[in-house]
Amino acid sequence: MILLGDVAALGVRVLDIRCVRCDRHGRLSMQRLLTEYGADAPVRRAMQDLIGECPNRDHSELQSRCDPYSPTLVELFSMPEPC
Repeated sequence: MILLGDVAALGVRVLDIRCVRCDRHGRLSMQRLLTEYGADAPVRRAMQDLIGECPNRDHSELQSRCDPYSPTLVELFSMPEPC
């Protein structure tokens, strides 16, 4: 589980958030996220709260529901491919 404090400690100032299934996207200030959720909050919780206004949030088909991710986090926390 990645915490907001972990991301902030790496010097990230703005977090890019995108949806896997649609074109919704945005950029969020880490300072705002830390103030609103705290350093010990999981990043996933903050991202799930952000989809609150998405029309696909509660879609009846699971594969059509909004699914946020952060390219920034993928880049920072992805495991390297084994040789």
